[in-house]
Amino acid sequence: MTQLADIDTLLAQVRDEYLRRMTQGHGRLLQQVEHYTVAHTGKMLRPRLTLLAAATLGSDVLHSRRTLLLAVAVEMLHNASLLHDDVIDRSLTRRGTPSVNARWNNGIAVLVGDYHLAHLMQLLDEVSDADASRLINQTVIAMVEAELLQQEVESGKIKDESGKMKDEKGENKPASANFQHSTFNFQLPTKETYLAIIDGKTARLFATAAALGNPAYQHFGLHYGRLFQLRDDLADDEATPWTEQLIEQEVNILATMQEKLDISY
Repeated sequence: MTQLADIDTLLAQVRDEYLRRMTQGHGRLLQQVEHYTVAHTGKMLRPRLTLLAAATLGSDVLHSRRTLLLAVAVEMLHNASLLHDDVIDRSLTRRGTPSVNARWNNGIAVLVGDYHLAHLMQLLDEVSDADASRLINQTVIAMVEAELLQQEVESGKIKDESGKMKDEKGENKPASANFQHSTFNFQLPTKETYLAIIDGKTARLFATAAALGNPAYQHFGLHYGRLFQLRDDLADDEATPWTEQLIEQEVNILATMQEKLDISY
């Protein structure tokens, strides 16, 4: 069985490949921002999940160039989403340090996020795997849709077919109504909507990361990502009335899956 030390060694290679690709552009500003971004990449949980899932298919798959590049792709997409999210959420910090938009400005953060996505497309062309490309494209769509759903819920403003603003009860609302934006700092209307946002913004990328390593682990990745976000909400005092109940539910689901799947988390 693959040792976790092997995964750590490969994860270091993923980080090196990511850094190499993202810092090969021209311009001092781009170099500064990319080095700053890579220096604060965190634990790289998503590419780690890709490697762990790939390990279940054997050493050849785990150590293949394809697996390495797909793990890099996952990290590229994740960091692109963080750069854009910090602009949307007006976040001034990221992992305890100033966010890119705070240290530089919103425009630079958006452009560097786009730069990540451009390199992601280039990398997928290099891998030349239609199924992997399709899965990642579907994930990007899901992430954007979930962010827009969150925006809709936060604003409390929904347009009807006539273009008039409606509140959650369907009553007319002034078009000039403002709202205070902050990530999950609001009361979601239903548990289903809460899960839809969590799944789209967070869990879906975990599911994709696992599936890129081994398609059999896609559902494991989804529930792992769900639990990750639920616990994060609880730690950040952004829990809903259903958060603790959902955490217990996801822990039980993952425990059952772990008995059937050869993976440690």
